[in-house]
Amino acid sequence: MIAATTILVVGVLLVALLSQFHGYRLGGVLVLPLVAVYTFREPFSPLVFAVAAGGAWATLWAVREYTLLHGRQVFLVGVVAGAVVSVLATLLLWAAFPDRISYEDAEVVGSIFPGIAAYNVMWQDPADRREDLTLSVGVFLLLLAVGTIAVYLVAARGLPTPPVLLLPTSDAVALLGVEPVGTPTPRIVPAWLSVSLLLADVAVYEGFRRRYDLRLAGIVLIPLLAMFSLRYGPTVLVYGVGAATVFWMLSLVHWTTLLYGRNLLAVALAGGLLVVLPVGVLEPAAAPGITLLFIGVFVGIGAYNLHRVAPSNRSAHIRISAGLFVVFYAVLLAVVPVPRTGLSSTFAPAYVALGAVIVGLAAVEIARLERSRPDAHAFASESVFAEGLPADADTESSPLVARREGDDS
Repeated sequence: MIAATTILVVGVLLVALLSQFHGYRLGGVLVLPLVAVYTFREPFSPLVFAVAAGGAWATLWAVREYTLLHGRQVFLVGVVAGAVVSVLATLLLWAAFPDRISYEDAEVVGSIFPGIAAYNVMWQDPADRREDLTLSVGVFLLLLAVGTIAVYLVAARGLPTPPVLLLPTSDAVALLGVEPVGTPTPRIVPAWLSVSLLLADVAVYEGFRRRYDLRLAGIVLIPLLAMFSLRYGPTVLVYGVGAATVFWMLSLVHWTTLLYGRNLLAVALAGGLLVVLPVGVLEPAAAPGITLLFIGVFVGIGAYNLHRVAPSNRSAHIRISAGLFVVFYAVLLAVVPVPRTGLSSTFAPAYVALGAVIVGLAAVEIARLERSRPDAHAFASESVFAEGLPADADTESSPLVARREGDDS
């Protein structure tokens, strides 16, 4: 876990520095570091990522040239296209090299990061793209070097954290000639259920953005935390304490340095990873390394998204996100056998009561948000552009109202 955390922390901070002082995008704050981690676990990951990013880029180009989609809609199209192409590319490689890559275990399958990278490249000045892509390859190779050194040091010293890159299923063990550590963590959530929950979460997340202009904890973050909780019960506690800590740190960094945007996100990600790392030191046997690693990533994303929400809406952000977690975990609990180390293996009365309270608080916040939405007629008639609008005009179809309800910017 220490080696993987080192790659991610060095990577996000390096990307942030290059963005801050030279304006490079490098595909996104987390893209290159995470692909580097995937590469140690599965060497075909860079190839799959490149093919998926290329497919997402081609899709985005076609959308830009031949449709009127814009803003958030284009971003989502790119993410979906990249995820679909990554699945197809992995299936083809699996068929060609069945002994070298496994479709079930390749973490780059269905990833949102090829689409994010393609979207970042599309919005870049064409004159700067070649330089940015070249530098991206250089940073990726540098992170592989950093990871190699970290793996050798961890293997030599035997540091007490759950393994991520030294698991027997990690190809880094054979490629670098080090001894494997620990046992692999089998998947317990069926693929069809994982995909269904992730798609449902995307729909809910985007629905709240469109209707209430409210960001929840993070796109696909909540169902993944629910899946992690099936195997590692303290997931919610680690995430909650970590996100609160990193949120406080972000507020301090923002007010003292005026950092914002992708660079502040990099600080949040580094903080989340470092805050969660001691948990692996304290209980290395109970906590799966890859689970803790991604909890650290989610801590950073969740704290950053909370920081971006207006203070008046932060209670709604927290309560609705928590309520959505309860709903997702209830679905998982009803379908998937929960291991002994999971959050709860049955619908125990205490958990049911607590879940009902959390969902109730979320419902109260949704009702408050719904009441806060302005009346369509009042919104259109009070606009400075509506001078001379008849009292009985059809404001429901007014461009002013339509623009407000459909704005994705």
